[in-house]
Amino acid sequence: MTTPINELQKIAEKFDIQGKIITIKQINKGYINRTYKVETKSEAGHVHKYILQRINTNVFPDVDALMSNFTLTTQHLHNRLVLPCYHKRGTVQTHRPTKDGSLFFHDCSGCWRLLTYFDHVYSMDIPDSPESFYHAGVSFGKFVKEMSDVDINEIKEVIPNFHNTKSRYRDLEAAIERDPKKRVKEVTREIEFIRARADKFGLISDALESGKIPTRICHNDCNLNNILFDTDTHLPVAIIDLDTVMPSSPLYDFGDSMRIGTNTAKDDEKDLSKVSCDLGLYEQYARGYLEACGDVLTKEELELLPYASLIITSEDGIRFLMDHINGDTYYHIYYPGQNLDRSRTQLKLVEDMENKLPEIKQILKQIYADLGLCAQIALV
Repeated sequence: MTTPINELQKIAEKFDIQGKIITIKQINKGYINRTYKVETKSEAGHVHKYILQRINTNVFPDVDALMSNFTLTTQHLHNRLVLPCYHKRGTVQTHRPTKDGSLFFHDCSGCWRLLTYFDHVYSMDIPDSPESFYHAGVSFGKFVKEMSDVDINEIKEVIPNFHNTKSRYRDLEAAIERDPKKRVKEVTREIEFIRARADKFGLISDALESGKIPTRICHNDCNLNNILFDTDTHLPVAIIDLDTVMPSSPLYDFGDSMRIGTNTAKDDEKDLSKVSCDLGLYEQYARGYLEACGDVLTKEELELLPYASLIITSEDGIRFLMDHINGDTYYHIYYPGQNLDRSRTQLKLVEDMENKLPEIKQILKQIYADLGLCAQIALV
């Protein structure tokens, strides 16, 4: 449901803002939270801009934990995460407290927070150039490296098993069994495709659980559109959407970036012939990412990296399909059946990545050699 403008104004005025509110406009981006741009004008005529956001408490029921993570992350990264186009407001999206000093405001309409608004920036869903995707890799790689000295026990797990493909698959099977909206009959091909690959879904999560690879603090939502680029230089300014910063594996982060950034089609493309993995873009991102954080990754992490994009793309196909079966309760949709379209796009991308796995391995093997990273990748 959309909150009326007069109610939004009352909510925004609960925060420590400068000037009087002159406009509030909804921003129709993002699957989870409701987001609005708020503009104010001071008595001196200066215009100030903010992001007002209603937190989706179905996804994030423990808002105190969510905002604790958010605050710890932004404070730690302030003046440490230096991106190519450093902005005076920093390189992460910070929050402004309420007038009584709280991290968020809560009333009958929900939980709300006020965030930094960045001017003269843009985001993209698909790379507009190989250089942009290379710089995205550098940015997310720096995020992992700069968070590597934070005590992992200080970050709370706000969504248990968020990136655990094996657990997501079990959830899908449970949704299929319940079939609350009687939609399973229309997705039998997608279910068969996923079930045929179920033995691969524990590749990363099992390695984490066994201690074969370390658990690290990760962004966990490394979509390209979570990096803001400067409109003049076209270089990264900031990393946003920090709600899913949690203990995890950078393999998931790396794979998620490849899932969205190398896809030659939009994420809800109906014409699946347009969907493929662009290996040129894959090479650019991988090089930037590993230049930034390859020296902190272990040999075991590097050896699993070729499979990361397959695992996380499968996971997102599973999650979109499950949400479609459950009645679209998690992701916002803008037309009926959008989550099914999203799932089908992911599964087609999985198929293409499988076919290109030998080439992906060769790309990474060459980058490892160039950077002096010690890992063995079998090309067959």
